[in-house]
Amino acid sequence: MKQFLLLLFIASIFSAKGQITITSSSMPNVGDTIRYSNASTLSIGDYTVTGSGYNWDFSTLSPTGQAIRKFESALSTPYVFFGSGYGEKTSDSIGFSPILFKNIYSFYKKSSSKFYVDGIGMTFSGFPIPNFYTDKDELYLFPLHYMNRDSTTFKFSTVTTGSTIPSYSKQGYRITESDGWGKITTPYGSDSCLRVVTTQYSQDSIKGSLAIGTFTIPLNIGFQNYTKSYQWLTRGERIPYLEVTGTLVAGNFVPTQVKYRDIRRNIVGVKEETLNNLAIAVFPNPANTELSILIPENAGHIVAEIIDLQGKIVLSRDLGSNSQMINQHQIDVSSLAKGLYILNLSNSLGKQSLKILIQ
Repeated sequence: MKQFLLLLFIASIFSAKGQITITSSSMPNVGDTIRYSNASTLSIGDYTVTGSGYNWDFSTLSPTGQAIRKFESALSTPYVFFGSGYGEKTSDSIGFSPILFKNIYSFYKKSSSKFYVDGIGMTFSGFPIPNFYTDKDELYLFPLHYMNRDSTTFKFSTVTTGSTIPSYSKQGYRITESDGWGKITTPYGSDSCLRVVTTQYSQDSIKGSLAIGTFTIPLNIGFQNYTKSYQWLTRGERIPYLEVTGTLVAGNFVPTQVKYRDIRRNIVGVKEETLNNLAIAVFPNPANTELSILIPENAGHIVAEIIDLQGKIVLSRDLGSNSQMINQHQIDVSSLAKGLYILNLSNSLGKQSLKILIQ
């Protein structure tokens, strides 16, 4: 028995040596430009498996496009009054026409104990709107190691309320859990990693007004923003070695993006997708027999496709050129089985993906 316990103790020592700890030094620095590749969600395989000393093999991932994460000095961004910290452009827009915020930047700070979002910068009609979080959004707490589980809150709201400039706000909490460690392999290479799952539960709202002819209609749109991210963190790459992100609908996770750290590649015949906010609203959701889609003016020729969780297109509709100020389309969904689907709206510039529930 003593010999068995000794062997078990030795095995635990070697097992512990294989684990890594993520600290602030593993986070991005000012001036970093880091390339990554996108891959099809259908090519990822089973990303949910995890464990202690696990070997994740994603070597068969095929890149569909590439982009660069650029971490700029706050003074180099359009929102210079953030002072210290550094910013990254994270989205082209939030909202919908005519309430459309553009050029979205997240501003980060890090310390020995955490890496967090300090504020958000955006523009409305060319006017810069920088704002701090009143409750900072902690993305990681350090040191981060296997079996960590943290819950943090966040709150953000622009101060631009009124009839001329709309407001955008979000508040909620995130749960971050490290549920595995081991080795990850992708087309980029192999490295020791820590697997982290983070889930965000946020309530977002946009307030403003919509002018239709001589009438002004006040708008106050609130929506749930539930997202989840599976991340494989390493000590040297500064961004996740691999990240699978998506949304939660009725407790079900729907992956919408797969991206991994990569080198420059020549990807022939593939155009990087651009995410557009093509729909003002999609309702009711959950839907029963009919789904209504509101499209703003000048959104171009749009095609709507409803896709099941196996990736099969179960319904397709041509929504036309959308030349009116507000274009309302109805889609009969009574023939679809109950369950979760993805609604893809696409035009010549890109697409928007939304989750819908048929009940």
